[in-house]
Amino acid sequence: MHLQTCRLLAIASVAFLVGTLVRAEETSAPPRPAGRAARPVAPQSVCPRDALPWTASDFKSLNPNLPSLIIAGDSTADKGPDAWHRGWAALLIDYFDATKINVVNRARGGRSFRSFVHEGLWDQLIAAVKPGDVVMIQFGHNDGGDIKAANGRADLPGVGDETQDVTRADGSVETVHTFGWYERKFIRDVRAKGGVAVVMSTTVYNRWTDGHHANKPGNIYVWAKQIADEEKVPFLDHGALISARYEQLGQDAVKPFFAADPLHTTTFGAVVNAELFVAGVKRLGLTTLVDGLNAKGRAITDESPPAAK
Repeated sequence: MHLQTCRLLAIASVAFLVGTLVRAEETSAPPRPAGRAARPVAPQSVCPRDALPWTASDFKSLNPNLPSLIIAGDSTADKGPDAWHRGWAALLIDYFDATKINVVNRARGGRSFRSFVHEGLWDQLIAAVKPGDVVMIQFGHNDGGDIKAANGRADLPGVGDETQDVTRADGSVETVHTFGWYERKFIRDVRAKGGVAVVMSTTVYNRWTDGHHANKPGNIYVWAKQIADEEKVPFLDHGALISARYEQLGQDAVKPFFAADPLHTTTFGAVVNAELFVAGVKRLGLTTLVDGLNAKGRAITDESPPAAK
């Protein structure tokens, strides 16, 4: 039954959930050999959900008469190359009514605020935004580090207006801004188009201490929350909702949510994170999105403890 639905949060009994997930992991995911030399090939499927359509990633098929939900983010939201790197936004199509709202997942793996802008991905996204659209902004996992690194991802730390010019590998000069500057830019660009920007905290790692999920918000969380407050836009604390649910389920039950590494979720984990996104939308009372939910989305209940402070 669980492999037909692949919808974990609907299971009322945590004990049943643990058993279901363990069996799913044993039967669906290939074993991961030990040692550095044996790197398994990630499967394309771990459950029947992997054979179904994903959230649209382009703007080609949008109904111009409907509001749109648009996701801007990184690999933790992107569809990913396989079932061990499945991002939560790829499954949003399961919870929204296509006759009421468009849903577009513009998240791209490996992107930060800076690279999303530099590669023109933000310009493409904002060009499609119209009045009434909702844009979810979730960056942070790739935004730290050395701004001179060849990957061109790292922002300057902080929320100020400081800049630094960096010479890229192709010889061009890029002006790099702070994390907060980019967040502020995204919010104001969406507002200028008549849309609603929502800042999100990042997803969490599969890290535990003494049997408890370890989620200690760092600078990225503080900066994102600060900018959301200053700009007076909603802040969806996705990370806190996820952490609270992991704590409820326990470390063993969460194991099937991760296979490649402690950050990227399998399809099982993506389902959990997608449904907690819907729960977060309901908490915030985002009317456009709540009104666009289908029966499956409306059936999601938020049983998590209050979001972390």
